[in-house]
Amino acid sequence: MIRKILLLNFISLLLTVSSAHAYIDPGSGSIILQALIAALAAGTVFIKIYWHKLLVLLGIRKKTEIDNKQNLDNKKDS
Repeated sequence: MIRKILLLNFISLLLTVSSAHAYIDPGSGSIILQALIAALAAGTVFIKIYWHKLLVLLGIRKKTEIDNKQNLDNKKDS
């Protein structure tokens, strides 16, 4: 019985509309937009850099000759 009352109260709370009396000025909106664009650009660059390494790690793609040469060069340097 108590669960039904709580559920009805929760549903009525979600369905009622009240004004928030809040304001987001254009400066805040532009900062939010800039952050979204920056996050999208950073994610794209991250995926572009590490995509082949991720596929090799998961075993979907085999190492290429370039990867083997880079590994050899790294071993010679150490």
